[in-house]
Amino acid sequence: MDIGKNLDSLHYRLFSDHPDMIPFREIFSASFALFLFCPCQAQDTKPGETPGEAAVRIAKFEGIADHALVVPKLNTSPLPEYDYDALDYGMTIGISRTPGGRIWACWVAGGDNPDAFFVLATSDDDGENWSKPRLVVDTDTEALPHKRSTLVGNLWTDPLGRLWLIFDQSMDMFDGRAGVWATICENPDSDDPTWSEPRRIWHGVTLNKPTVLSSGEWMLPISLDQRDGFGPFKGCFPDLDPMRGANVFVSTDEGNNWERRGMAIFPKPDWHEHMIVERKSGALWMLARTGNGVMESTSTDGGKSWSDPVASMIEHPVARFFIRRLESGRLLLIKHGDRIDSHKGRVQLSAWLSDDDGISWKGGLVLDERKGVSYPDGFQAPDGQLYISYDRNRSTDGEILMARFTEEDVMAKKLVDSRSRLKMLISRPQAGDFVELFDGKTFAGWEQDGNWIIEDGAFYRKEKGGSLTFRKSKVPDDFELQFEWRVSKACNSGVYYRPGQVEYQILDNVHSPYGENARQAAGSLFFCMAPKADVTKPFGEWNSGRVICQGSVIEHWMNGERVLSFDYEDPKWAEYVELLGIRGGDLKGRGGFLSLQDHGQDVWFRNLRWRKILSGEVITPDPNFEPMTVTGAALKAEQDRVKRMLEAKKK
Repeated sequence: MDIGKNLDSLHYRLFSDHPDMIPFREIFSASFALFLFCPCQAQDTKPGETPGEAAVRIAKFEGIADHALVVPKLNTSPLPEYDYDALDYGMTIGISRTPGGRIWACWVAGGDNPDAFFVLATSDDDGENWSKPRLVVDTDTEALPHKRSTLVGNLWTDPLGRLWLIFDQSMDMFDGRAGVWATICENPDSDDPTWSEPRRIWHGVTLNKPTVLSSGEWMLPISLDQRDGFGPFKGCFPDLDPMRGANVFVSTDEGNNWERRGMAIFPKPDWHEHMIVERKSGALWMLARTGNGVMESTSTDGGKSWSDPVASMIEHPVARFFIRRLESGRLLLIKHGDRIDSHKGRVQLSAWLSDDDGISWKGGLVLDERKGVSYPDGFQAPDGQLYISYDRNRSTDGEILMARFTEEDVMAKKLVDSRSRLKMLISRPQAGDFVELFDGKTFAGWEQDGNWIIEDGAFYRKEKGGSLTFRKSKVPDDFELQFEWRVSKACNSGVYYRPGQVEYQILDNVHSPYGENARQAAGSLFFCMAPKADVTKPFGEWNSGRVICQGSVIEHWMNGERVLSFDYEDPKWAEYVELLGIRGGDLKGRGGFLSLQDHGQDVWFRNLRWRKILSGEVITPDPNFEPMTVTGAALKAEQDRVKRMLEAKKK
């Protein structure tokens, strides 16, 4: 007996005719599933957790996940709270053109993490200039027990001329169920656009636009992640396991109702991010993102069943791509790399055309040759012009960009149309506020003893000799510092940003013995405050770092996540501040020089820049911040070191 499928059938019979009861359907589903599946919870335990403890945790966090069923509220007056000077991240979501010629763009701010939320802006001059944020979807509140995020979705203008904003809502990044929501704007070209109350379509997430089939049906790709919840939500909602995969939903009534039709299951899934095109034969062709690169599946029965996935000839990194049928009948593909059968990571975003439904590809117009470009989405205007949005260096530059070009440009591999333009800026958070500290070519403003060189646009500590210090100006009292760093195996280094021993720790957590103590791990305020989690990449790979200081508030970020956030004057952190003081650090110190540490191993830094935090900005520490704990031998070693320090001071 397939319990999951029977349960799925049961709640659709009970609730499918009553969309206003969707939240009750979800709560029923979760509760009933917990009852049915409790005997099997051993497979969903976390390390060090018994099956009984797992069952208690799952029941608790399924209840917390119900906060994601609350109807989201749209912020149609987001200024000044969400103006560009308050944004710090940019990941493109989607772009669409409305009947009057207005272009709408949507991107993620906050980070690729539970702080994520949506920002929308418009252009009325073909993308030359853009408005300030006009709509924000940020449904998190301090009253919630966990972060509530809006991380993925898209913009789509349907055949009726209505603009759809499709977005997910989940507790944390993925609570095991999440949910696809949609709001519709029937006057998107108006000075005062109005949006419908968001409606929940189903579980999971949607990242790509619906496809209008030749039958007149609208097909919406919905990914219900094949992983069953992240972090504390691991193992939640086992009743959904039979439906975890790259689902397709179909509407036969212009989006009023959506029905689940089928799904494909991919090996090594990575958010799916699947797209569907209808081939000239009538077959449906699905391309999906996996840990193995792009894989594909086909359906000859309208999406009810799908073939076993196979690797695609399209070589692409683990990242979003874009494919769409054009009015000419050709397929447009946006991928990484200047060849169909190769790529070099998230670099060289390029455009391709196919006359034979993807069997072969022509062209290869490079839209942006730089590193850190990703996540294309696009549309075709009535005059045939093509528009693609994408992001660049999400955590550092946070740029949302657009390319405007034609099929002729693609075939020529260069711009031949006078209207075409590349690298058009849609948005950049805090544009103009940052001062570059390193030009990638010289040591201008920096002081060292000859042991640092410049290699591929990065400072490289090549041999023993001492730290590299920025002497052109002192660190501002209230500032934001951004940089990227890479370590060799077992490397220990740091970024000193205030006088004395105040350091953003740089470390290979896996191979350095320092990594055994979370207060000495990468991203920590060394020998003071541990980060809340380890989000480092393996040695040899680039990480992004960020330090924010305002008054007595200190934040450390890594790879887009806020890993440390506290007010050092808050009494609850007194013992941590005292610990740093024993080492010789004074968090109240100001007026020091920025310094990159030489601690005996090879380390690289690049893209260093800072800005002064303006008086009108308020940095609020995360009230839910909890540093990783230090226990066992690591704690004993730290205590012994503190004892030796105190004895040395007495002498």
